[in-house]
Amino acid sequence: MAEDTRELVVAEAKRLFYQFGFRRITMDEIAANLRMSKKTLYALFPSKEELVRAVVLTIMTPKMAQMKGLMQEKSTVADFFAGTVEVFQSLGRDISEPMMADMKMSPDLWREIEERRLEVLSHIGEVIERGKRTGEVRADLNVDLFLRIFMQAVNRIANPAMMLELNLKPSDLAEQLFRIFFHGIVPPERRAGGVS
Repeated sequence: MAEDTRELVVAEAKRLFYQFGFRRITMDEIAANLRMSKKTLYALFPSKEELVRAVVLTIMTPKMAQMKGLMQEKSTVADFFAGTVEVFQSLGRDISEPMMADMKMSPDLWREIEERRLEVLSHIGEVIERGKRTGEVRADLNVDLFLRIFMQAVNRIANPAMMLELNLKPSDLAEQLFRIFFHGIVPPERRAGGVS
């Protein structure tokens, strides 16, 4: 029963946060929308920060699991990157601009998201190494160097402040980053249409 109620609270908070961002919505408003006492709401989530964290993790956890699944599949490097862009496109549908703006103002929350994201992305080297063995990736590519550059780009660019500054949704940013990195590592003869 309590778990069902928690899920109801998270779903309503997610709906409100998507529309207005989480800074503008109060726990009172969430309780009122659910026709729930504040006491019950605070018994489930002792602070608004915990509720925000639960909402964000509800969004991020399945996306990170999808990313891990893509890395474990024995698909091509191109398929991996295409799947990754799809994951980020779905993320862009779940996180609104008001939520992004609020994440910019919540460094602790963003740090936790970033740690989870980097833990998943750190396994990209396995995909790149597999691509080297199959000829999809240049044999002379220094994978460690590629990963360091890639991770720096993700750290510095794929964050709420930069996305807002560049006026890019997570899906657009992911597509641009992966296009830059993918075409930078694929041998010309393996590129679509033979374009170098």
